[in-house]
Parts: sequence; C-alpha cells; structure tokens
Amino acid sequence: MYKKEENTANIEKAWIVGINFSSNRIPGAGGNAGKETINSHCDELSSLLQTLGVETIGRTVVSVKKPSPSFLTGKGQTEEIISKAVDSDASLIVFDDDLSPSQQKNWEELSNKRVIDRREVIINIFAERAKTKEALLQVELAYNKYMLPRLVGAWKHLSRQRGGHYGAKGSGETQIETDRRLLRKKITTLKKELDEIIKQRQTRRKLRESSEVFSCAIAGYTNAGKSTLLNTLTGANVSAKNRLFDTLDPVTRKLHLPSGKEIVITDTVGFIRKLPHALIEAFKSTLEETLFADLVILLLDGSSKEVKSHYQTSMEVLNEIGVDKENIMVVFNKSDIAAQDAAPLFIKEYGDSFFISALAKENIDIFISEIEKRAAAPIKP
Repeated sequence: MYKKEENTANIEKAWIVGINFSSNRIPGAGGNAGKETINSHCDELSSLLQTLGVETIGRTVVSVKKPSPSFLTGKGQTEEIISKAVDSDASLIVFDDDLSPSQQKNWEELSNKRVIDRREVIINIFAERAKTKEALLQVELAYNKYMLPRLVGAWKHLSRQRGGHYGAKGSGETQIETDRRLLRKKITTLKKELDEIIKQRQTRRKLRESSEVFSCAIAGYTNAGKSTLLNTLTGANVSAKNRLFDTLDPVTRKLHLPSGKEIVITDTVGFIRKLPHALIEAFKSTLEETLFADLVILLLDGSSKEVKSHYQTSMEVLNEIGVDKENIMVVFNKSDIAAQDAAPLFIKEYGDSFFISALAKENIDIFISEIEKRAAAPIKP
C-alpha cells in the first residue's frame, strides 16, 4: 500500500488529473459533466491526498471523447500531463478516475513516476483508518482484490524462471504466477475470517431484533458529522475529528428518549463519490447496519456547496445495499455555519427534513422528538 513520508521536510507532491468524458458509457466517469464539476471532484481528491500527507501542487483537466485503451487520455494529452508533472517536480500522478492495470503500468513506464488512481487513494485512507480486526480484514481484502490484476506491473522486470515450458506449474512456474496463487489463497482466507465476524454481528443483531428494540443507523457522506451526532445524542466518546473517513467501524450506543423509551443508534462508515466497489463489498456487513435499521438518518453537510451531489451519492449507495427509501430521514447538519437561507431551501427541495447542528446542539430537541415519534409507531415486519 501507499506509504506516506515520515520526514515532513520531504512531503510527497502530486499532480492531479481530472477527465471530462463526452460519453457516459464509463461507469462513474461523470458523463457530460462540465469542467466545474470535474474541478469539484479534483478538489475532493486533493483533500483525500492531504489525508495521506500528500501535497497537491497542480492539476490538469482534460476532455476525452474516446478513452485510449493504453493511457485513457490521448497521446497529446498524456505528453502534456507528464510534462507538467515533470516541470513541477511532482513525484506522483493521481487520476480522479479508475485506471486499468495496463494503463497504470503504461503511465508509470512513460512518466518514470508513480501513478495511482482515486480508488487506490481511498483504499489507502481506509487502511490508515482501520483499527479493529474487522476493519483491518475488510481493507486488506479490498486491497488484495485491487492488486491481483496489477501483479504484472509489479514483476515486469523478471523473466521466466528455472526453465519450465509455457503454462507449466511447479519448478517452471513464474514469480507472478506464484504471487497470484498466494494472493488468491490469501483472499480466500480473509473471506473466511470475515465470515466468522459477520456471523457474530448477525447474532448480535438478531438479539436486538428479538428484544424489539427500535434501531437507528446514521449514514451519509464522509465528514458530515455522523460521529459528532452520535456523541451529542448518546454521550458517547467516539472520535469525531474533522477529517475524511475518521470512523470505519460501526459504533452502537443506547439512546434514552424523553419518554423513557430506550433505543439503539449506530454510527456507520461514510460514503464518497466513486467509492470503490471492492470497498462497498468488503464493508457490506458494516453497511448492512443501515439495511436492518428501523430508521436510517441520512446526515448531510448543510454548509457544503456539494450537498446535492453528496445526497445523490449517499442515496445511490443506500439503494445498492437495498435500504427502503421510506425508512430514510434526511437531516442536514452544520446549521451553525450554513447559509442563512439554506434551511427553507433544503426543506422545500427534500420535503420532510431537518436542519441541525450536532456540534452547537441546534434543533437537537426537535430532532429527538421526531425520532421518538418514529420509534412509537409500529415496527414494520
């Protein structure tokens, strides 16, 4: 995985590449999105890199009509990007869109620099944030799946070994074939270990369900303030730093409502644009806390200019997991720093929604009253 520099005097520098595809045939590419949208995505990528201790020193946004199988970008665009990265003394070129293993290898050979994509950046942030055994296993599984098709580039400098004929195993096996076999075995082992943890989670969930305790799950875009809201509601002491993906592991706490009724509320992993599918799969057991919750609190940063995009991204992930839209309550956080006219505009556009500040504790009482109203209604079978 990516290793950030320990010496702060020698911070790694990155040149970012954003692509505006003229066709929406590429999943997650953004279709005909204008340069303003692509630049917004690049801003977010820059924040992700900052989380890894990487400084962004420049960017190139290009329009691509027909993606090149070899480089994704056209020949002239590729040469221009490399030239700018070299002139700026960047040690890293980072794409906001996915690169295929062969495209990544071609870029590194031509630029003589390390080249990664947004997916690898996010996986490495998850690796840095993972603390519990489950999160560590989930991230390692996602990373190994990501690396499996990229082993060719890792061993391109080696020739075939020990004189075996093509396709032979054993003594004639290539280093890359050995590594692929070992990596597949590791992936199988990780899946088995995760399955055991998932069974334990399912057992705990069934116990909660059998006791008919009303359950809430806080979901939403990363850095929207989910952990802060959990702390405010329940008095929990969950880490709530102002950084992307601060919490990976679900944290469940009891919430005592004014009526005396006790419910449980769970903080879940945050969403982000172009969240790697491997991570969605790896963290599916964690995200399923939202699927089985009686109420999903979709928390969004009401002060962000990208709130509409964050809403769409969050709803796409919740839809992929299979969450019933009727169980979702939209809540906009950070009312204390949002525009004054934000609340009425959001309520007009999103219907039944709430505008709160988990940090300043604005409108929390009204919000809790709504939760209590939902908890008092019969739980759907």
